[in-house]
Amino acid sequence: MSREASLSRRLLIAASGFIALALVVAAVLIGFVLHRFVQGQIDQRLDTQIVFLSSMLRADANGRIGLTGNADGPPFERPRRGWYWQITGPKNVLRSASLEDADIDSPALVRDERPPQPRKGPEKDKNDRPRPADGVGPDDEYLHFRIKQVRVSDFVVTIVTSSPRAAVWGPLREAMTTLAISLAALGGALLLAIMLQVRLGLRPLDRLRKAVADVRSGRIERVPSRQPVEIQPLVAELNGLLDQNATSLERARRHVANLAHGLKTPLATLAIVASADSAGNPATIQALVTQMERRIRHHLGRARTAVLNGPVRVQTAIAPRLQDLGDLLGKINSDKNVAFAMNVPVDLMVACEQQDFDEMAGNLLDNAFKWARSKVSIRAIRQNTLVELVVEDDGGGLSVEQRAQVLRPGERLDESAPGFGFGLSITRELAELYGGDVSLGASPKGGLCVTLRLPAGNVARN
Repeated sequence: MSREASLSRRLLIAASGFIALALVVAAVLIGFVLHRFVQGQIDQRLDTQIVFLSSMLRADANGRIGLTGNADGPPFERPRRGWYWQITGPKNVLRSASLEDADIDSPALVRDERPPQPRKGPEKDKNDRPRPADGVGPDDEYLHFRIKQVRVSDFVVTIVTSSPRAAVWGPLREAMTTLAISLAALGGALLLAIMLQVRLGLRPLDRLRKAVADVRSGRIERVPSRQPVEIQPLVAELNGLLDQNATSLERARRHVANLAHGLKTPLATLAIVASADSAGNPATIQALVTQMERRIRHHLGRARTAVLNGPVRVQTAIAPRLQDLGDLLGKINSDKNVAFAMNVPVDLMVACEQQDFDEMAGNLLDNAFKWARSKVSIRAIRQNTLVELVVEDDGGGLSVEQRAQVLRPGERLDESAPGFGFGLSITRELAELYGGDVSLGASPKGGLCVTLRLPAGNVARN
């Protein structure tokens, strides 16, 4: 089996793709959440420092600001680490010890000269929150700022706190590294689970393969029907195919038996002719040989069709065939002046070969024309999945005992009439080959009523 055709390989590739996509999406979402969390923690620390600085701010009458205590607690006491604070007033600037007399100068820190307006309710909380900004610090490092303007006495003061961007990306990088390792381990575990699931899920198919091999080797006759729900329809189809093959084989054997029966009478006649005249009668012998050859070809052809193709794959439109047979038999029996009536829909089809239908319908119509006094009729109608073909005549008819007798091969009620007595029996065998049957009854016309049932085909299309 090629790798491209492997069902398990396709399942594993599809599952791996979905797992990888899910893990990537999960990593992106978790990274986004972690970034917001870490950034929120940093912002909370910077905002706390702003509140702390605001509580210690004082301003004199000239607008100079000052602090009432030491505001350089951790981590703002470490020089040039990015943790800074700066307070800009009307007359002077206060800086954290970590700045070492440097200034925070960034376009994002332009001071708004308009004093903050008092707000009420939710708008007050929103207005009181520091606003974020990003920029470059004194040592050209990237910083994250929190900026707020407050009113001290009658003066507007801008308070800026900052943290290095590394304070966000460092913990985030460590968390994402741990997360990536965890997700990779999870992906590997999921892939192993998928491989185990595929192996377990495809195990019934392996058992099915072994069962089919057992059927082929003759150890069992049918595939066990106790299977998972998903493959029960397949098992049912396989068993149906096995049953159909067995039926086809049985039909082929019956065709061989019919062939043997069909050759008995010509062979017996040939033996009689050969013993009566040692020189032989060339015309009689040739006719018998031709008849045997025709029977051999016909029966073997039907057996081959039954075994290889089955009867359901062919269909025949019956109206034109019946019309041709009726016209031909009317000419053959023109001396009797038999009236032939036909009532058959033009689009009615039967699921059988044309040659077999011609033989069945020809046998029935031949018998009807042979024994009719003046009338022969044929009608057809579809009954669900079957087509019923009814042939009637106004002849003498048959008793119940005689009807059963004429269906047996070689049985003849009138030895003076031409024929070998195989017509009705062959018709019944052919009908049963296609899943139909033949029944005999009394006709309202006074003669015999023969009903031939055959599987219906599709509606004929012009």
